[in-house]
This record gives sequence, C-alpha cells and structure tokens, in this order.
Amino acid sequence: MTAALKARCDLDLGFPFHHEMAPADRLEAVAAWMRAEALGAEAYLTGPSVARLEARIAGMFGKPAAAWFPTGTMAQGVAARLHCEASGDTRLGLHPTSHLVLHEEDGHIHLHGLDPVMMGDWSRPLRAEDLPAAAGCAFIELPQRQNGGALPDRDELVAIKTRAKALGLPLHMDGARIWGLPSAWPGQDLAAICDGFASVYASFYKDLGASGGAILAGEADFIDEARIWRARMGGRLVSAWPMVPDALRALDLRLPQMPAFVERARLIAAGVGACDNLEITPDPPAVNTMHLRLDCDLGTAEAARDAAAEATGVWLGNRFWHFPHDPVPALELTIGERALDADPERIIAAIRVMAGHAARAHSTSA
Repeated sequence: MTAALKARCDLDLGFPFHHEMAPADRLEAVAAWMRAEALGAEAYLTGPSVARLEARIAGMFGKPAAAWFPTGTMAQGVAARLHCEASGDTRLGLHPTSHLVLHEEDGHIHLHGLDPVMMGDWSRPLRAEDLPAAAGCAFIELPQRQNGGALPDRDELVAIKTRAKALGLPLHMDGARIWGLPSAWPGQDLAAICDGFASVYASFYKDLGASGGAILAGEADFIDEARIWRARMGGRLVSAWPMVPDALRALDLRLPQMPAFVERARLIAAGVGACDNLEITPDPPAVNTMHLRLDCDLGTAEAARDAAAEATGVWLGNRFWHFPHDPVPALELTIGERALDADPERIIAAIRVMAGHAARAHSTSA
C-alpha cells in the first residue's frame, strides 16, 4: 500500500534526493562524462581518475593526502584503528548518535578491537567538555545526522579543537555530509573547517548523489597506512568504475548547488512555522537536512505522512527514525535537486497536512 501510494505521488522527496534515479540513466551520464574527460579503463585504484579525485579532495580539505574507499564504513573503521594504534590506546570516543554506534554492526569492536567510550548527550551536538580525558581518538560527526543535521556553533567547534589539542587527543571528522558546512559557517571554507582534525571522511553519495564511494584525508603517512588496510579489507577494487568518475562528476554538478539546497531548507522550515504536534530540528536548519518530529507514536506518524501524500501528491520521506533514546518519531527531510526544482509551497503544505493529521489523531486518542 505504501509503495503504491508513493508511486502515485508526482513529487518524491525520499532518497535519492536528485535526478537520474534510474541506474541505466546514471550509467549513460557517467559514460558521457568519461568520454568528455578522456577517462578510460583503470586497474586497482591506480589510474588517473582516482589520482584526480584524491588530489582534489586533499586540496579542498587542506590535507596532504587522501585515499578513495568503496564505503565509508571501511574508511572510518580504518581511521579509528590507525589513530588508536598510534596513540597506544584502544578507547574510541563516540557520540551516542554516531554512525558507528547505530548502523555498522559494531565493526569498530569486532574488526578493529576498539573500546567505545560514549561522549556527549543524544539530543545535542558535541561540546568541548564532552571529550574524554583519555582515549586513542575521538570521532565528531559534522553535521550530526540523528539530530537533524545539527552543528555546534563556530566558537564551540574552536573550543573542541583546542581542548583536543591540550589533551593530545586526535580528532577524526565523520564528515559524511560535509558539503553543506561552508553554508552553516559563512566565511569558513572546507580547509578551514577541517583544520585541527587529524583525519576527515566524506561520502560521495549521501548529499552529492554519486553512485557510491567515500574519501579519507589526512597526513601522508596516515593515508599510506590506510591504503594498506584498504587492501587488507578487500577494498582495493580491480575497477572503481563507475563510482570514482561518478564522484568527480557529482562534485562538478552538485557542489555548486549546495548553498541553494541549504537556503531552500531554511525557507521551507520558516514557511512551515509553528504547528501543533510538529517540531523541526534544528530550526532553522544548519545544512540542507532537517528532522520533522511528530509528537505521536510511529504508526500515527506513518499514517500522517501517507495522509499528506494523498492530499498533496508529495511524498515527504521513506521512513521515520525512532530510536529508544528519542521519544518521538522523526522524518528526515533532505533538500536536493528534486526539492529545489519543486514549488516550496507544495512541500510546506504537505508538512502542515502531516502535522495536522498527527495532531487530530493525538487529540482523538487523548
């Protein structure tokens, strides 16, 4: 029933967030881009497209070197392992909402032998005083996805870096959605934001919409070791086509659009305004993502989303987050090309219909 309803909607804001949804269309676009760039076959991540991508990201992040990885899970596990080995301390500082804690089947424990140390509170971004006094490494997610893309303010980020340096604690940035950060902190480019982090990971598919792949940036000797572990873990692919050239294409296509995505997210949040049973977090959005939190149970939230889809033809999202630490279900809304090309009033109307349905259901049950 839900799949049929989603198919009837003429505006789908669920993942993926951009155009070129059909795999065959994507392959044709990547092939045309490769021909235009004179890129051909490559073996074992040694060709010109890989070198070009790694050099480009290293420069953007202000780091001496970078290495492509097939997945962010692999890249971040390797980063944690290397920092903890160098520190001689298996303790790994993680926020309760960290991707490693929630979505990776405890790979940092079972594969890399690390001991997680929780730091900070679920409901807010990390603060300097949350950092562990002793650990081999601390991970900071910027922005924090499970808090709707929330961020510390610029002064707090400086304080985090300063305290980590005083503790001798290596910082790693989980920058899966790093691309919107310059819009959150005007005047700060990615290199300035990444300064003070021993290493930085970013995803090429989550906001940029490439077909897959990730990058890990840091010091040259760190990246040399990371490449060895990439091979040990089966990540030295015989061919990175289509992921590597697609990442280069996505950077060209979508990175210039990120400020507009962030601006549209803020416009939608402001347009929704105050609604009973609905909270937008953060408000205003820090980047191009926000959470639509409904004060009801999960079944009511899903019914409210479906009611909005029936009434407006807008599919707001595929699923609600509903973790034990969070009392209410939250729908993640990420602004990409499809939302940017749509009339924002339609999206605002759909959110308000969803909130109204949830409020009426709550009133009836009370």
